[in-house]
Amino acid sequence: MNDNYLAIILAAGKGSRLKFKGPKALFKINNIPLIQYLYNSITDVGSIDLLTVVGYRKNTLINYINNKSSYVVQDLQLGTAHAVNQCTEHIKKYKNTFIFVADAPLISESFISNMMRLHEEQKSDCTFLYSKFPINLPYGRLIFDNHNRLLRLVEFHHANKQEIKVNTYFTSQYLFKSSTLLEVLKKINPDVKTGEFNLTDSLNLLINQGYKVSPLFIKNYKKLIGINSIEDFNYIMKK
Repeated sequence: MNDNYLAIILAAGKGSRLKFKGPKALFKINNIPLIQYLYNSITDVGSIDLLTVVGYRKNTLINYINNKSSYVVQDLQLGTAHAVNQCTEHIKKYKNTFIFVADAPLISESFISNMMRLHEEQKSDCTFLYSKFPINLPYGRLIFDNHNRLLRLVEFHHANKQEIKVNTYFTSQYLFKSSTLLEVLKKINPDVKTGEFNLTDSLNLLINQGYKVSPLFIKNYKKLIGINSIEDFNYIMKK
């Protein structure tokens, strides 16, 4: 068992909504690929090994990765939990595992360090980032009670009219105890609407089974936005 951390970066997707023909992770902001921003932040923390999940136009991304990261291949894009399932042999070697999406370039070194600190202080099974968003985006909604205890995560496409109005958004940056992650992956079923295996389902499974889950609030919500469209790109580039 490695006491250091593993960081898995999910980078198998297309960039079609960005009108980009290559892997989405290689879409550039200020002439730097999205994924490189994340590589830089993780590397700045230190003591975290990198593993990238490649898929669409995988050879293009593999050539870019070179010696920056190890990689695994997700040949069929069947959801984020399916992507992480391709990494199980690596996960087994580490005590803790981060999961990041490659299209959120503004995750900073301080966010990652604070996740590690909270995770260790609270002996968490899963620590994750969230924020309050003043804009409507198709992200999962986090439902808290009046004592700020997390009750559940509701996926956007399953949310009712009241849940859609909730402004506490989950943005898919996780830090798991590796043994917990391996257990919960076995319990994730395909989504009834999309057929995909979604890692977001892990939160409700952990909450319902009494695992320790630690939300970490990020004040600047823009830092957590994923670049899924030209509109997203233009929005986060505004000062």
